[in-house]
Amino acid sequence: MVTQISRHPLVSFFALAFALTWLLFLPWMASGGEGIPWFTFGPALAGFAIAALTEGWVGVRRILAAIGRWRVAPVWYLVAIGLPLALQLAAVLVTPMFGAAPPNWSLVPPFSEIFAWVAIFLVFSGPLGEEPGWRGYALPKMLERQGALAASLMLGVLWAAWHLPLGLVGDLTVYGSIHAVLAAVVFTWLWQNTGSALLAILMHASHQNSVRYLGRVYEGADQVQQQWIAVALWALVALAIVAIHGRERFAPKAAA
Repeated sequence: MVTQISRHPLVSFFALAFALTWLLFLPWMASGGEGIPWFTFGPALAGFAIAALTEGWVGVRRILAAIGRWRVAPVWYLVAIGLPLALQLAAVLVTPMFGAAPPNWSLVPPFSEIFAWVAIFLVFSGPLGEEPGWRGYALPKMLERQGALAASLMLGVLWAAWHLPLGLVGDLTVYGSIHAVLAAVVFTWLWQNTGSALLAILMHASHQNSVRYLGRVYEGADQVQQQWIAVALWALVALAIVAIHGRERFAPKAAA
């Protein structure tokens, strides 16, 4: 079995990530969504497990090093945290131009409340549980065999598919799935320029909480429209990355 895993580490990773997620998701769903959503740690657990089985401590240490890589140019922190926030805010401001009612800013909680919840969501709502697997383990392996665009799109589709269990609790949308594919391009660009899973965690958290809180300023059809506009803006960023860097690297040679 270990031999088969060593021959097909990426296939093994994705199979284990999906299996662990479902295994942990179903009891959580059966409890009515009560308790800690441990299923969000499926990708990270799979990444560490497959790395340990195929590469030993060297593979595990590689993922840990990516998570701990914080010494990068400050501009990339601005990109990781600021870009998702800016795109979501732009979508909020543009939405009334397409017939929506003005945003209701009173629906956004005070910053003190948001700050506390952001820290909790960072740990238990995806960023910390997913990114060590997606970007810390899978993406570098995929980039060894494929160009940046191909690897991004393939990972993006699998990332979107990984969210399918959320459909059982009514928390899965078409625009969210498309966003995952587009965002994968942006995350690869971030990775290629920093090699940091930490920044991927921060970007994931920034996007997630931007949607969670700025998305509240609209309701009903207006909210859906806002999210589609946000998807369009992410598409523009992804297209710009490909136009500037081409399909293969997404970064200058020295940065990759």
